[in-house]
Amino acid sequence: MRKINDDEIIKISEAFTDMFRDYDTYRLFFDEKNLLSGIRAFFLYEVFTAKNYTYTDGDCDVVASVKLPSDKDVSSALFFDDPVLSREFFNAVDDKTFALAEEYVDFNKSLAGRHYDPSTDCYVKNIGVKKQARGKGLLRKTLSALCGDLPVYLETHSEENVKIYEKLGFFVVERADFHGVTVFAMSNKKSGLRRPESSKS
Repeated sequence: MRKINDDEIIKISEAFTDMFRDYDTYRLFFDEKNLLSGIRAFFLYEVFTAKNYTYTDGDCDVVASVKLPSDKDVSSALFFDDPVLSREFFNAVDDKTFALAEEYVDFNKSLAGRHYDPSTDCYVKNIGVKKQARGKGLLRKTLSALCGDLPVYLETHSEENVKIYEKLGFFVVERADFHGVTVFAMSNKKSGLRRPESSKS
């Protein structure tokens, strides 16, 4: 795994879009006609602001934005100052969707704030494996290579992914509802970890 270069932001955004295109959560933001362009716009923003800690294997079989305690986000203002990226973003994202996305960012920060310690933990912002490369242990290898023995925190909206992460030693630490979408906060931190008593949203 290696860090991406600035000239790979579009390529990595397209790889994430392909990996996450079936996530129902994005249908909360976009209709079917604008779904793929909308997902790509979101990932352009996310990869740009996380480019300091976004990695690939080179072939994009696996791509990961994994924030270590020493990593810093790139200012979102720099994204919106880029005429090419910001134009594509606003061509796909209308005012209503932008407001909902801002609401989700606040929701996400609040959720992470209850379970993630930025001074000690890794935060998996996004991680994906191409369909044809799944089943080879790439997820486990990537998390191990990037995080080592550090505690890891992540969120997922997929119950299927919850089962995958549980096999890797993660636990659901909270279930939260965002406009009808269940978000699972997960951690592999052993100390103070509690299993939720029920699956309340």
